[in-house]
Amino acid sequence: MKKTRRNFLVRGGVIAGFLSVTGTATAESIRIWDAEKVYRDGDYVTYNNYVWEAHWYTKGQEPADSAAVWNRIRAHRETDGYPSWTPEGIYRNGNRVVYEDAVWEAQWWTENQAPLTDPWGPWDYIKDIEQTDGSDSTDTTDEEPEDGDTMTTPVDQYGQLQVLGTDLCDETGSPVQLAGMSTHGLQWHGWGDSITTNSLDVLATDWESELCRIAMYVQEEGYETDPTGFTTEVNRIIEELTDRGLYALVDFHTLDPGNPMDNLENAQRFFDDIAAEHAEKDNIIFEICNEPNGVDWESIKTYAEEVIPVIRQHDPDSPVVVGTRGWSSLGFADIGSDGPQEIVDNPVDGENILYAYHFYAASHGQWERDQLDAAADELPIFVTECGSMEYDGDGPSDFDSTQSFMDVMADNNISWAFWNYSDDWRTSGVWKEGTAEDGTWTAENLTETGDWIRTQIKDN
Repeated sequence: MKKTRRNFLVRGGVIAGFLSVTGTATAESIRIWDAEKVYRDGDYVTYNNYVWEAHWYTKGQEPADSAAVWNRIRAHRETDGYPSWTPEGIYRNGNRVVYEDAVWEAQWWTENQAPLTDPWGPWDYIKDIEQTDGSDSTDTTDEEPEDGDTMTTPVDQYGQLQVLGTDLCDETGSPVQLAGMSTHGLQWHGWGDSITTNSLDVLATDWESELCRIAMYVQEEGYETDPTGFTTEVNRIIEELTDRGLYALVDFHTLDPGNPMDNLENAQRFFDDIAAEHAEKDNIIFEICNEPNGVDWESIKTYAEEVIPVIRQHDPDSPVVVGTRGWSSLGFADIGSDGPQEIVDNPVDGENILYAYHFYAASHGQWERDQLDAAADELPIFVTECGSMEYDGDGPSDFDSTQSFMDVMADNNISWAFWNYSDDWRTSGVWKEGTAEDGTWTAENLTETGDWIRTQIKDN
């Protein structure tokens, strides 16, 4: 099934990335609907502040919920409102409407069936209009926001990130701490599964996440099996995150083999493609090797200095996170407390470089927290993966230990991504099993892990 999904993304490259004729996948590349133009299956347009997809040949028929040929995909970049339900409308899975002062989402294809008429029907209640900040209300897209009412995205707020000393900073040089989620492996829980337009809407607006890590495995049926397909999928997710004003942490997820040099050619090809495609964006963070293991720091550094120039020929500014020895433990798992010092003594050559640290709070404790706290005085650190459970992503959560790690990261302005934004059966999955299938991304479908980390991200 995963192969079929990926083949669809490749065959439908225009669909998958909202590509323009020049190959640039941006919200701006979707043209305004033109009554004189012919549209065919898979063509996208913007009209009345929404993005629409044509399902077959059409010319002169205005995009609308009542026009079967058009499917309303999502609000356009500058719009968050939803239209009122009408009996003439044709609604498909994921379409949202306003009805009786509330927002509703269609769970499957429906026509002439109003929300509230059948508790087992196609409509899921999302929230009351008065409980929102106004983003879901109708007929607000052309109104000028009052002072203080404009929604500011993380990228709007911080702009192009940079590394100054041991701090990740915004474009003005002020230290920042980003908080967000990591996807699971794209080959299992990627686009069309746990990562959809609706689930990302929830991550951005309800969770108030500032970043999303895109975990693209290289092995385990990952990138090496289909470089073009996985690159297309990563591009699609980057565009979706960009549309929502989130930072995209692009993770080249190596694990086995543990020596990143074994994947050097794959890494150079992948980052050449990704950096070239998104060179003009200011929301990209590159993570060039997930968890090096069974290898010394000199080998990791050599790999980094072979990959980073490939990125820099397209993108001279975006931060790059380098994995560290001992499964990105800063070397603690291999050589104890001396781990960070070998990086300090022999850093990766380049600007805007950070070093990865990973923890799982039920497996790691006070010693690791003390070492992380000390290392943060010497190195710019990014916790690109962490969890409340054991290091295998399963077992009981230790939220007290996790909170203690959160405190250390807050004290040192260390940004972090939590594992993982999926409905995986393990403890690390933040959504209950089956959520991806039914598409109900609501609080009732959060696991204990999901409920806890959602609060952490919102409070960050």
